[in-house]
Amino acid sequence: MLPIPDLMEARNVLVVAPHPDDAEIAAGGTIALLAEKGAKITYAMVTDGSRGGLQPGISEAQMASIRRAEQEQAGKVLGVADIVWLGFQDTEVPQAEILREPLISLIREIQPDFVITLDPWLPYEAHPDHRRTSMAAVEACLFAGLPMIQPEDLEHGLAPWQVTGIALALSAKPNTFIGIDSSWDKKVQALRCHKSQFPDPVWNMFYPMILAKSEEYGRRANAKTGEAFKVLTTTHLHVMPDTWQA
Repeated sequence: MLPIPDLMEARNVLVVAPHPDDAEIAAGGTIALLAEKGAKITYAMVTDGSRGGLQPGISEAQMASIRRAEQEQAGKVLGVADIVWLGFQDTEVPQAEILREPLISLIREIQPDFVITLDPWLPYEAHPDHRRTSMAAVEACLFAGLPMIQPEDLEHGLAPWQVTGIALALSAKPNTFIGIDSSWDKKVQALRCHKSQFPDPVWNMFYPMILAKSEEYGRRANAKTGEAFKVLTTTHLHVMPDTWQA
């Protein structure tokens, strides 16, 4: 009764990610395809990534600078138009009711038809930044269209805005599979930009896993490689007990 919107028809996309590299891991191929089709892609990077380094002896400030540069390079590979850095401390993302406030304002400013984020209901996700970022993102999508929520945004020229769809990446219950054969090389190139996260020994262990999962998703999309999403509308995200089956 509630049609699932077509992610590949999106023309203005906001990607909400907890750390540098998360967007490329979860949706890099799809982001590149959308950019190639003329969609404007904006990243909202929630944390500075300052505690994600693997090299001892590097300060948090140095790591944040390294990861910012890596993310900007990866974004250029995929065709990302802009990156908004929210600047929260890595590993200390606040609860959703705090983080959703700047995200509501950002949605009203950018006016995306689609928001891509991680699935906050992924079982066994232990990283609080992932859980809190993604939950704040879906809550922001739900509330951004309501004029009584953050009415002070109107004073800054930010009118309520209703997104068309929300695509949850790394979902245990995907309903949309995108073939990414033509953008696979860009996804890999963008991932390789994150050298602080994927030095060669880590990459040699990680790459076969991401390739195997991409091939699994690709079979569902009649392609060699693919990405998967739980695509919903905001209506699915409130008092809908059957959304898990959507």
